[in-house]
Amino acid sequence: MLRSYILAVALPALACNGASYSNSPSEPGSGNVAFETILQRSIPGQTGDRIRDVARDDASWTALWNRLRQGGGEGFLPAQPPAVDFSRDMVIAAAMETQSCVSKVTIRNIVQGRGELVVDLLEAPPAPNCICAVSERPLHVVRLRRSADPVRFDVEHGVTSCG
Repeated sequence: MLRSYILAVALPALACNGASYSNSPSEPGSGNVAFETILQRSIPGQTGDRIRDVARDDASWTALWNRLRQGGGEGFLPAQPPAVDFSRDMVIAAAMETQSCVSKVTIRNIVQGRGELVVDLLEAPPAPNCICAVSERPLHVVRLRRSADPVRFDVEHGVTSCG
């Protein structure tokens, strides 16, 4: 009964947090890198550690996708990762460790710096006053033009409100 209630509440929320398209350079030449969100959501009941990773080929993408599905994500993410043309694109993924409840991780911007890509990442765990019945694990996966440059994550910590 409780599981049915949780699924009834969680599934519509997941539908709202599905793939969206955003975050293109606002100023040409500013160093901003255009990217497309493949997936951004929180997986209810999923356990797992923090992930900040890059995939530049099919094998590393499949391995990364499998890590994103472990610990309870299998029922929420398909077995096969979304298709990516690695001859021209790459993938960057971020996932927070399991949180007590409402939380979000967001790749806000990617900037081409001096010989590196800098990912502006916001990690927002639940506010201290949140009381929830189900833990969750937030993740954000984006696709962008292929680059051989190393990737560095510049992380800001925020808070997700309960309401």
